[in-house]
Amino acid sequence: MNKIPPANPKPLASGWNIERYSALLHAYLMRRLRRPQEAQDLTQEVFARFLRKCADDQDTVRDPLGFLLGIAANVVRESLYDARHTHVTIDSDLADQAAAAADPNSRGETTEQVGMREDILNALSKLPKNHLTAWLLVDGEEMSYEEASNASGFSRNTVSAYVTNARAKLKLILGDYWAHKERRK
Repeated sequence: MNKIPPANPKPLASGWNIERYSALLHAYLMRRLRRPQEAQDLTQEVFARFLRKCADDQDTVRDPLGFLLGIAANVVRESLYDARHTHVTIDSDLADQAAAAADPNSRGETTEQVGMREDILNALSKLPKNHLTAWLLVDGEEMSYEEASNASGFSRNTVSAYVTNARAKLKLILGDYWAHKERRK
């Protein structure tokens, strides 16, 4: 009875040691990301792409570490791009309030209140998305930093830094605006 030989994965150069490369790759990802869980996830992703590539090609990888680091650089770039372009949708009363603010006549607001609301919304639109997300969760939704961390996916310290920065920027934007508005009167 003849056996069918298994498919040959891409041959590797001598000296291939997955444990050695795994530690080096993880250290590289930690330097680039500084988030242990994400570094572990991306280490797995890099090896998965590497093994898929090995199964597809017939050439020998002469420098596995260089090849792995090249894949890792692309994976980090994709991860950072995705993090910057991920949109967060918050389902809350705050969204309802913003929708109601679009029609000032529905509340019988004064012109000054409408102007103040527009000023605040304008200031909020100038915040970076990550800062706005953290600020809305902590100050708008009255979540603790831990709850906001779980809801947003940022670490607790990152949420704290984003909220602090958002508060400072809002104070700067609105403080300068209100001071300028008072001088015009």
